[in-house]
Amino acid sequence: MRVLLLLMGLTAMAAAQDDDIVWLDNYAEAVKTAKATGKPIFLEFRCEP
Repeated sequence: MRVLLLLMGLTAMAAAQDDDIVWLDNYAEAVKTAKATGKPIFLEFRCEP
């Protein structure tokens, strides 16, 4: 399991070097963009005051 997570992280880092990362704060827009580009969505949940 740890090896899989490590490989996924390394793959993401390699892909990020090829493309600019665009962070979206609108979930609907992110889903639309992900479908159009065939790329996955990375969700980060935060609890901020």
